[in-house]
Amino acid sequence: MERSATITLREKATEAPVLVTQGVVDRIGSSLSIRYHDGEAFYRVGVSEGLVSIAREGEEDYTLVLSEGKEHSFGVESPFGEIPLKVIPRLVRSKIKTDGLSVKLAYDLLSGEVTQKFRLYIDCKYNEDT
Repeated sequence: MERSATITLREKATEAPVLVTQGVVDRIGSSLSIRYHDGEAFYRVGVSEGLVSIAREGEEDYTLVLSEGKEHSFGVESPFGEIPLKVIPRLVRSKIKTDGLSVKLAYDLLSGEVTQKFRLYIDCKYNEDT
C-alpha cells in the first residue's frame, strides 16, 4: 500500500536536516520502498531485513547497496563518464513504526586512494491524509 510521507535526511542524528521533502513509501512484500525528489534527482531507497539500497537518477546515476560487512563496487554515471567507487557499510539499521520508518546508515566510500566516512539518517513519517 502506497502512502505519502514527509522524508527527513540528516547526516548526524542531532543536527538540522539536510533535506525535508515529500515522497511516498510503498510496501512490496516484506520490503519497503521510499521514493522522493531532491532538486533534479529522483531517489529510490529500498529497505529490507539487513539490506538498504539507494538508487539515484539524474545527471549522476548510481545504485548503492548497503549490507553490513559486505563491500559493494559500483559506478557513478556522470557527464564525464563512469566513476568507479566502492562502499563498505559499517552500520545498516531500519525500524518500521506505526507512523513511518527510520533508517540509520554508516559507511565508508572509497574512490581510488581516498576514503570518506558517511552517516545518513532517513526518517519517514506518514502524512495524516493517507
